[in-house]
Amino acid sequence: MGGQGQENRVPLALNPQRSSPPDPNSRGSWVGDAVLQEAGLREAEAPPEDYEAPLKEHLMELLTRLRRAAAAVLIASLLASVVPVRLDPYTPLLFEATRFLVYSMVPDQVTAFGVTVDVALVQTGPFTGILVMVKTALLLGVILASPYVVWEIYEFVKPGLYLHERRLLQYTAIAGAILFIIGALIAIKIVLPLGFKFAFMASASLYGDRLVAFADVNRVLTIALLGTIGIGLAYELPVVTYFAVRLGIVSPEVFSGDRGKLILVVVMALAAVITPDGTGIGMTLLGLPLYVAIRVAAWLGAKHRRVGKPEW
Repeated sequence: MGGQGQENRVPLALNPQRSSPPDPNSRGSWVGDAVLQEAGLREAEAPPEDYEAPLKEHLMELLTRLRRAAAAVLIASLLASVVPVRLDPYTPLLFEATRFLVYSMVPDQVTAFGVTVDVALVQTGPFTGILVMVKTALLLGVILASPYVVWEIYEFVKPGLYLHERRLLQYTAIAGAILFIIGALIAIKIVLPLGFKFAFMASASLYGDRLVAFADVNRVLTIALLGTIGIGLAYELPVVTYFAVRLGIVSPEVFSGDRGKLILVVVMALAAVITPDGTGIGMTLLGLPLYVAIRVAAWLGAKHRRVGKPEW
């Protein structure tokens, strides 16, 4: 009887008389693997599991990934401090980046109402130069390590996403990186230099040729770093808008009508806070293109949600 029973035994995965299919989540058994292969599914295409980890486990994982990201930024900052751009004489990238930021922000001279005033750089403490280089090294570290930081964030949120959401997040991450670079370039080449120039022009118009203008390199670099990162992050708003509208988190009607006008006011207020000048020119140069980009992102998100495959 025992031998006959073993001969008549049919593998569960191939038994046509089985009333219910085997559980495909039992990945450790050959039965679950056979079902997944027969259905043509890959593990990456399976939806997120129903298991919900406790809050403490999520926080511990987040803390671990943040530590890795911070370590990557620190290592990249140290490497940027010693990598040479010239060998004879030895000139590290850190020196060139610091000079570029300061020289791009502060004009050599300004003219207002026929009065020309020279602008000189000043160092107010013996350790100011070191502090300035540390800030520049941190900025370079953030830029160089940003792909790894984005990857850590993606790995943290990936278990809760379906396959189409993961693909969409990958595409939006690429667009977000491009927009961040565009925003940073706008800050360095247009918004921040214009802000510093108008600030010195305002002083020259008040005091005329009696003015002796100085620019503290530490203050200049602090404003440059905060402004560059702030404007770069502000240009991530179109990516967030597209992602939210396409997934149905936010309705596209929010960006039209009276609520669209309110969003314009909020964007312009944000631009006024980020830009250093009080003339409104920097706010306009930053806020209006950003608002247009947000509206375009909302329109594209709504269009792809209507006709895209799969529909979100």
